[in-house]
Amino acid sequence: MIGVVAAWFPFVQLLSLTGLDTAAYHYSAKGQPDAFRVNLQYRLRWSLLSAGAFLSGSVYWFSRGDPLLFWMFIIAGVTFPLTAGLSACVGLLSAEQRFTNLFWYRIFESLTDFSGFIPLIFSTWAVSKVITFYGTNQLATMLMQVGVTLGLLQYLRQVKTRSLPPADRTEMVRYGRHLTGISLVSVVHTRIDAFYVGIFLPLQTMADYSIALILYEQLKKLWIIYTTIRYPDLVNIPVKQRHRRFLSEGSLVWIAFLLIGIAVVFVAFRLVPVLLPPVYKSSLIYISILTAAFVIGLPGNIAELFFRTCQDEKRQYLLRLLAAIAAVIGPLLLVNQLGGQGIAFGRLVSNLILSLAGFILFLSAKSKELPG
Repeated sequence: MIGVVAAWFPFVQLLSLTGLDTAAYHYSAKGQPDAFRVNLQYRLRWSLLSAGAFLSGSVYWFSRGDPLLFWMFIIAGVTFPLTAGLSACVGLLSAEQRFTNLFWYRIFESLTDFSGFIPLIFSTWAVSKVITFYGTNQLATMLMQVGVTLGLLQYLRQVKTRSLPPADRTEMVRYGRHLTGISLVSVVHTRIDAFYVGIFLPLQTMADYSIALILYEQLKKLWIIYTTIRYPDLVNIPVKQRHRRFLSEGSLVWIAFLLIGIAVVFVAFRLVPVLLPPVYKSSLIYISILTAAFVIGLPGNIAELFFRTCQDEKRQYLLRLLAAIAAVIGPLLLVNQLGGQGIAFGRLVSNLILSLAGFILFLSAKSKELPG
């Protein structure tokens, strides 16, 4: 049941202008933390659209006679503005380089995912155990997000942050809308393969592919940790020097992730046969392909990060559109001959195109042509 909500969430949340979080992070990192307050004003209003979409979904499931999904979508809709709608907290903590606070934020964020077990331990639930578990998790997340948001607003008042100039405010919102569009294309690029697996292939292949995706997501989290730590410093380097820094530092980062990827595959081949039933040994081929896909796509992500620091949405659009087109077409061409492996190779090819395009655009970019 929770998986149904999770499947819809990446698309529905785009209605709330999620790109504004990244735009606010960009401006905060450049010394304008009031962007966080501006972000809240817009995100809370636009979050009502996402909330409305979930509530509309609840009506659909009610009409289908599915009370569990009805309540799941009700809970998602009611809590969305004060959970996902307040997600800019991470950006401000990172931009201010308050990494200790960010560490504890991530710890408590993870703990909220398990808060649903508390009422179940005491054999207390409403409607069903699943509904109680999900509702408690959302309530805990909402309380945490509201508390952190109020604390950050108090912090901005204490340091007497100057208001974001009207021109920068307008530009931030404009850039945030473009980043939301880029996020939509990125969702297609990064999730279409799992969609194809669910449509075309049997449950066993879905299970194998899901195991590989879990490891892929862990590598992605490592990349996010790197960008969270480095973005505030990188964005404040003059563009010409920043271009050289990305070339040198990006090369080292790619080598590091290459070694990590090799280690992940090596450990997987040792542990999967021991920890999982023999039927899951077939997941090792998907783990190998998707890990290679991540490493191959990393130069494209590095180039995209560079263009994000330059506030260059045109090149970001181009990168993601090329990768998304390949991600949609590639697996369809390969699935009949190679099955699940064909879909995985399609993901790899789309990431290769992302990196090739990123490499070309990065090397051809001239500092005078870049926006910021």
